[in-house]
Amino acid sequence: MYKKFIKDNYNALLDILNCLKVGVYITDGKGNTLFLNNESCKTGGLTRGEVLGKNMKELEEMGFIADSITLKTLESGKEEEIIQSLGDGDQVYVTGTPLYRDGKIELVICTERDITETLTLKELLKEKDKDHVKIKEEIEYLKRQNIIMWGNMIAEDEESKLLAEKAMRIAKLDATVLLTGESGTGKEVFANFIYENSKRVGKPFIKVNCAAIPENLMESELFGYESGAFTGADKNGKMGLFEMANNGTLFLDEIGEMPIHLQSKLLRVLQEREIMRVGGSKTIPLDIRLIVATNRDLKKAIEEGTFRGDLYYRLNIMPLELLPLRGRKKDIKALTLYFVRQFNQKYKLNKSIAKEAVEVLQRFQWPGNIRELENVIERIMISFDGDRITKFQVERAIGIPIETTATTEVVTGDKSMEELLEEYEKYILESMMNKCKRASDVARALKMNKSTLSRRLKKYHIE
Repeated sequence: MYKKFIKDNYNALLDILNCLKVGVYITDGKGNTLFLNNESCKTGGLTRGEVLGKNMKELEEMGFIADSITLKTLESGKEEEIIQSLGDGDQVYVTGTPLYRDGKIELVICTERDITETLTLKELLKEKDKDHVKIKEEIEYLKRQNIIMWGNMIAEDEESKLLAEKAMRIAKLDATVLLTGESGTGKEVFANFIYENSKRVGKPFIKVNCAAIPENLMESELFGYESGAFTGADKNGKMGLFEMANNGTLFLDEIGEMPIHLQSKLLRVLQEREIMRVGGSKTIPLDIRLIVATNRDLKKAIEEGTFRGDLYYRLNIMPLELLPLRGRKKDIKALTLYFVRQFNQKYKLNKSIAKEAVEVLQRFQWPGNIRELENVIERIMISFDGDRITKFQVERAIGIPIETTATTEVVTGDKSMEELLEEYEKYILESMMNKCKRASDVARALKMNKSTLSRRLKKYHIE
């Protein structure tokens, strides 16, 4: 009865419960997801379309949640309360309440309140005697009002703030968006943000990397095909990605890599708002919002004859050019602190970063942009011991030669001479193993006894 009521009144129920600033998540008596409001989507990190219909055990296996309150409620048959960790690192206070009918649980209704920031601040205050510098940096970061942060989007630099505000305005308009910028500047993050703040949130959001699909398969993947369209085709035909995104949003990444003959078909989709499957004779009407992204200069591609000019002007309705990281010096610190927190949660660490180390990061040019910064921070955190990311570690990770830092000031933190020497020895051995690949070559180059080298490699867990 209740399950049918939710299905029959889904949109009205969604409108009502979206007014709450509390997440509402409803499953049936077997743990299958029936309903979640917008606040629950925000705390969870997955879209409504990715969650609906999935069983809570499946979401646990995916890593979306750990220790499901729904499954606890189903097991105990009574109301349960926990602080739940989500797959994206957030924590929410969750209450699960069973709804009985004829003596059996028909629904489990969960309410969710995001307490991540509260717990983070509480944890930082506990550590104040051990690491005063870290507390000051983290609390100031959380309190700072001039940082814009939605999901993974962080903006402290003035130009970045303007870009984030423009993205918010664009999100509300149901028009095609063209994201441009160097590789690694966060185009997919902006696409996610535009979708999450659009009128189509909760509806299908299909992401396609045009560079990752073989050219001979791209047409059938995008447009689908009818039975018998080509050798090896499924006898029942196949729905394409455009159809899957119908009534929602389609994100075409690396649009500049789309073959020229398919660009004409994409142009027709934009003009006519309909598609035709490969081997088909009937048109299928479409209602989608298109977001496209590229790191190529499309105007130059037009001159070279590899991109259609008429398609470019159809796509360039709402352009958004993302800034390279080297032009966002203030953002580098905010992003660094964010990544340190993320990897602390991921790897169960408790690291902070020295001011001098951040300054080195801000001077670096970052040809790989945000993606490169994220990778560098993760590599440092899992490669070096200790609870403090030092200037030395950053310089090693981004490839500043040893000779250039031999006369610079040594930042010891709380480490002894023995700890500093071990850290440097580990770095040398890792570098030589990456260079030589064979332990015997490393021993020869460093003029070390093979057995001594073997013991040192074992000590530092170097393969």
